[in-house]
Amino acid sequence: MNFSSLQLVSVNKWSLGWVLALWLGLVMPASSFALITGGEGNEPLHDPGWPKGAAEVFNVQARVAYWEGPPFGGGQYTAECKGDTAAFNAVLVNFAQIDAKVKKLTIHDGIGASFWLNLNGEEAKRKQAEIDWTFTVWIPESWKRGQRYQRGGFQAKDDEPIDGEPVPELHLYTGGQVHWADVKVPTGITVVDERLEAHGHQLTDGTVVEGQVLDIDTDLPLAAHVEFQLIKPQDKGGYEYETVRQIETAADGKWVSKSTPPGWYQVVVSAPGYVTIMAQHMIVKEEPLWVGVNAALAKPGPISGIVVDGDGQPLAGATVRIDTLLTSKGQGYPALADEMLTDANGRFSTDQLPRGKARLWVHKEGYCRPGLGLPIDTPASDIQLEMQKSAALEIVVEFNKSPRPSGYVIMIEPEGGSVVGSWGGSGNIDPANQITFKNIPPGRYVLKSRPNPGSTNEETEPVTVELKGGETRPLTIEAK
Repeated sequence: MNFSSLQLVSVNKWSLGWVLALWLGLVMPASSFALITGGEGNEPLHDPGWPKGAAEVFNVQARVAYWEGPPFGGGQYTAECKGDTAAFNAVLVNFAQIDAKVKKLTIHDGIGASFWLNLNGEEAKRKQAEIDWTFTVWIPESWKRGQRYQRGGFQAKDDEPIDGEPVPELHLYTGGQVHWADVKVPTGITVVDERLEAHGHQLTDGTVVEGQVLDIDTDLPLAAHVEFQLIKPQDKGGYEYETVRQIETAADGKWVSKSTPPGWYQVVVSAPGYVTIMAQHMIVKEEPLWVGVNAALAKPGPISGIVVDGDGQPLAGATVRIDTLLTSKGQGYPALADEMLTDANGRFSTDQLPRGKARLWVHKEGYCRPGLGLPIDTPASDIQLEMQKSAALEIVVEFNKSPRPSGYVIMIEPEGGSVVGSWGGSGNIDPANQITFKNIPPGRYVLKSRPNPGSTNEETEPVTVELKGGETRPLTIEAK
């Protein structure tokens, strides 16, 4: 099996969670180590627990690549396929037989692009990464675990009941080898047409983005302001945002952007008296495409509080980050302002949260707040977040018994194993054979290492270390 480090292709509920978990150094299930796994080719995968009938759709000759995500959990498998109309019609016959209440087929203009065959979006690999369809299927228990955490299961209990089930999905790109006019869709499949012509547009309109803005409480149309902000990665890290297109919606809340210029965008929607929302992250290319971006805005539920150390003294310059944000109706809400910096008195506040539920995390170099974030109901005041001094671990790897491989990974988890909310993870050593882990909660930890990629047979014996707050601990590991 091939491995690759995490690549985010869009920002949605899951990927926001990935970013937060990486930022805090949290471990979800113990075995993930922040990797998306996958591989090339069509060698059949062993069924890991998909719904009955899904393996026949996943393990087809037309598959050129596959991958599993999300990190810190896994369980969502995507097959990327290249084939003609006859091959796709055969897939549809099996797709209709999957044991699931809903099976969805979405059709798109243009030619599909493999995520796995072109992880970094290189132009030189674009042609070889072209595909005709994808198939995505969940292991049901993995989907339920994600729903518990994302959809208001603030305690993330494994026995909490979850309504519904994951939907197996096919995405067909009609600009390639599959001719939609000759496709035969069996009964029992829900078809969603996202081609331009299905929405009253033409291929000459290029990328069309349109949607409607509603009041989340009344479901009534809302006049709002829509901005397309170009995301610009900076050489020294971070991003800058340049507003390149602004649209005022009609009274019915509807808006449209035709011939949207190529680029990486976030679509921001705002209105007076409402919490601004980041409605969509999207990459626009020079090709015909339709994208629907609807947004429901909520009234604010302000919060305020203080961050203190173990002695109750205010901590200035701490970053308070907001996650798992839910409205009073239990719906997710990607507020644009999702973090605050404490002032000289350790205070923080914002009015850019909706009324509902949220979880607060806090980060400051040299400090930590162990466990999961603090769940709150908004609005809220006098919130107190207490931090303690953290530890650091400086690791050097010696290669006395074997040559240094191109990649070598250090894996760390709490003694006794990882649980939800515990600190842990992994990282590759640098060219000097070193790596430093910072902001570690005090406690006992177990470390292992191996070549990356590599196998468990190449892992070193576990090493246990005890870390104290305020301490930087040096450690030397000898490779196997």
